[in-house]
Amino acid sequence: MVSLLKSEFGVIIKKQSLYERFNEKCVLFVKSVLSELLREQFDKLYSDEMLPDFTRIRIKDSTKFMVPSTLEGNYGSCGGDVKSRSKASISIQYEYDLKSGEITCLEITSGDRNDRTDAGETACDVEKGDLIIRDLGYYSTPVLQEFISKEAFFLSRLDSSTNVYDERGKLVSFKDNYKSMKKAGINEKEMMVYVGKQTRVPVRLFLQIVPEAVYEQRIREKTKKSKGQGRSQLKDETKIRSWFHLFITNADESCLPKEKIIPLYRLRWQIELQFKVWKSVFKIETMYKMKEHRYIISLYVKLILIVINLQITYSVQQMLDCSRKGKGKGKGKDKIKIISLNKAMKTLKTLFDKIFSLLRGTRRKAEKTAQYIQNRLQENHWLESKNKKLCLPEILTLFIC
Repeated sequence: MVSLLKSEFGVIIKKQSLYERFNEKCVLFVKSVLSELLREQFDKLYSDEMLPDFTRIRIKDSTKFMVPSTLEGNYGSCGGDVKSRSKASISIQYEYDLKSGEITCLEITSGDRNDRTDAGETACDVEKGDLIIRDLGYYSTPVLQEFISKEAFFLSRLDSSTNVYDERGKLVSFKDNYKSMKKAGINEKEMMVYVGKQTRVPVRLFLQIVPEAVYEQRIREKTKKSKGQGRSQLKDETKIRSWFHLFITNADESCLPKEKIIPLYRLRWQIELQFKVWKSVFKIETMYKMKEHRYIISLYVKLILIVINLQITYSVQQMLDCSRKGKGKGKGKDKIKIISLNKAMKTLKTLFDKIFSLLRGTRRKAEKTAQYIQNRLQENHWLESKNKKLCLPEILTLFIC
């Protein structure tokens, strides 16, 4: 590092002096740089045409990983890797708006802070017209009620332990629903219900019977998990609910038709794919043992690089989208072309020197470099469909007017 600073920037500093720069002030500095970067993001990634009844489509998830034992004082264990000698872990809470690409949350917390706690503490940040999509780790009926009070919307899977009541206040029997659906030869059903015991939240419940192979796989996984928690067998209610895809939402049929519920929820997996890129390309989990301040600074810097590269990718995507619209007038819907985040991030990582030179050179040189980067991302970086499943461009087409 000392050698690099001297050769690249003409900064002469001793090793010990540099080491001492990794302190609390430096942590606050890089954190403020990240905050500033998040305030200056691009917008309208897929335009207002996508699900126009919702202001934002906010998808949130977290990724947890073990960190060096030097961080045990401030970062508790998430109980993940039992082989690790360290008892320290970190959680990164990440939320972004699918419509604009804007990152609405990017926060480093202790690994022992669970997602449900985060949901309760951040519910006040939700705004009118938002559509919230999260996994079951964030599920809480009081939080859902708060979303409703703020005139926001949610789409969630139904937690297997949540009580469900019909409009007369009677417990819904999933066993009876399964039998009646099978007898009638229908695979899907929708009904208005109330979920929760103390806080009863009015929702639309969407039920879809899963194939037998999916049911058996679920039972195997749930049984294994149950034994790991010291329980000998699954409850009957857990078994019968395993026959269904169960989703709840407070959005009207006009805003979110039942046939689009599952495709929309599948978009949540885009955040899992981003985490995969963070780990495989930027190696956020693999940093050497070092003092706490230096570790956290290094992690924040990696997140800054990730955000910059996301913005570059989304910027090129916006240009492609504008170009598609310009060419598509009067020709009906054109197929949406999406840049693969995984491919783009791998390429952008190799172009770091060029990206950095954008800030240091003349305007003419910067424009030339930006054009070069754009051309690279437009060549062989497309997202491809696999295994005959709907890919992101095809799912997005379902939701664009």
